[in-house]
Amino acid sequence: MKNLLICTFLFIATLQSNAQADSCKVLLDKISGIYTGDCKNGLANGKGKSVGEDTYTGSFKDGLPDGKGKYTYKNGDVFIGNWLRGKKDGQGKFEISINGKKNTINGYWKENEYVGLSEPVVSFKVTSSTGIFDYKVQKIKPVNEFDTDNKITISIKSAFTDFLPFDLKIEKSSGEIAQVGKKFVLTNYFCPVHCEISYTVLVASTRKQCRFSIDIVEKGNFTINLNND
Repeated sequence: MKNLLICTFLFIATLQSNAQADSCKVLLDKISGIYTGDCKNGLANGKGKSVGEDTYTGSFKDGLPDGKGKYTYKNGDVFIGNWLRGKKDGQGKFEISINGKKNTINGYWKENEYVGLSEPVVSFKVTSSTGIFDYKVQKIKPVNEFDTDNKITISIKSAFTDFLPFDLKIEKSSGEIAQVGKKFVLTNYFCPVHCEISYTVLVASTRKQCRFSIDIVEKGNFTINLNND
């Protein structure tokens, strides 16, 4: 009887583990496979471990490595450090093998690229992103040295085209905002300027809340593109 109870418990635990792996997705292909850890809305959120071609253990947000974590590549190379939306971003340590010799690279990364031993000077900082599939923030170089245009252009996209949510709200700490077609342009702002964007999108007959916050810390011509699919 005791053995039967143990077998039943192990069987139920296995089913629960498999159900979690099936229902909780990791969106980074190289580590997508078997996931164990915290889950929210069908995506890996919180602390967890995902094993695929490569292995990642650490913090997740909306199905992607986000926060501190350890990434082990299939060839044995290891990165330990900060991640942002599935990319190395921030301070970290990369242990790699070159011609059979172990090497360690310390410093800072930005969007998977090594930028050096010192923390890079940033012109903006994304403080939060919830419910948004992807985003891109760019500072556009001036056309010439006399170009003093300072503005922030905000666009929201769905199916790769500009989309204007009916409940869109844009809050800013300073400046004037104007609608241009399906885009919004913020001008006459004082740095640093804090901007919060919120709206909902329809997903499978229910509305999903989307929020995005950013601090622009220097003047310039910026574009903010929020993608919902």
